[in-house]
Amino acid sequence: MTAPLLAIDDLKVTFSTRNGLVEALKGVSLTLDAGETLGIVGESGSGKSVTAFSVMQLLDRAGRIANGRITFRGQDITRASRSMLQPLRGAAMSMIFQNPRAALN
Repeated sequence: MTAPLLAIDDLKVTFSTRNGLVEALKGVSLTLDAGETLGIVGESGSGKSVTAFSVMQLLDRAGRIANGRITFRGQDITRASRSMLQPLRGAAMSMIFQNPRAALN
């Protein structure tokens, strides 16, 4: 059996605020096989963007992956360096931002 293209297992993301840590995600798990399409839907503030930003390692400075594992093509990228991820971004993985026109500015 081949490894999934993307696997997220028990992802927990926290953000540091003036009032302490805020849990933005807790227990997010999903698997995406090659050739599959995945849509993440939910109410505003439900964690869709935080999930995607976590996979792309684009969380802002206040955010951090506190627990869980993200694998892409069988390789653990949970705490991958920017230099390791740079060749993957755009070529192997990409993200469509909520406001694509603003993303180009």
